[in-house]
Amino acid sequence: MKYLAGLGGIFCACSSVAFAEVDSEIPLGIEAVTGLRTDYVHRGFQLAESALDFQLEAEIILSNNNSLSLGFAHLSESGEDFNETWSYLEFSHSFNKHLTSGASFTYRDRNESILQGGFDLGLFTSYSINNVWRWRNELNFDLGVDGVYLNTELEWSQIISNKSFVTIKAGLSLVSEYLERDGLNDFHTRLTYTYALSDQVSFTPFIGSSIQIEDKDADDILYGGLWFEVIF
Repeated sequence: MKYLAGLGGIFCACSSVAFAEVDSEIPLGIEAVTGLRTDYVHRGFQLAESALDFQLEAEIILSNNNSLSLGFAHLSESGEDFNETWSYLEFSHSFNKHLTSGASFTYRDRNESILQGGFDLGLFTSYSINNVWRWRNELNFDLGVDGVYLNTELEWSQIISNKSFVTIKAGLSLVSEYLERDGLNDFHTRLTYTYALSDQVSFTPFIGSSIQIEDKDADDILYGGLWFEVIF
């Protein structure tokens, strides 16, 4: 599963490199993720509290270097009117064992949101520095709000046992004409712990934060949640 939150986004907590080393090889196919969180933060904007989410994704290996992912996701705020549904398509190309790049195409539909839904076009690069460090960059053109989002993120993953690993991410985002924000946007972090119950089933508790940089009227956010993942 790819990164939904940057990539649309936000549900998969596992690092593909670490998860492959944790246990036997995970079969390709369809992955379903469901979870709950105290807050839903999208690109530094708090859109919902006490949210439930579900995602379904399929990955198609086109060749040794190319893959295509397509998925559908839905998130709703418990007891409130906010909900978000999105579908996406992502193409990835691996130049070598370290460098991967690609493009994504996403459509989001939102109700009762400060951010309008619409099409989102994205480009990304991911560089594996070594077995535990990875550097990822994203550039997104959000046509729903007519803004540009740029994110750079460093990830560290460490295997704890043959069934579990921990991942820490920290990133910095910048925006241009993104709902009255322009310039440095937020500094964000996320800590996840993934435990594999089997080759197909795992669960991931997580905590994260979004610290506002230039928008002093927006609150800094600390959130937590739990994902449950099944691979078919």
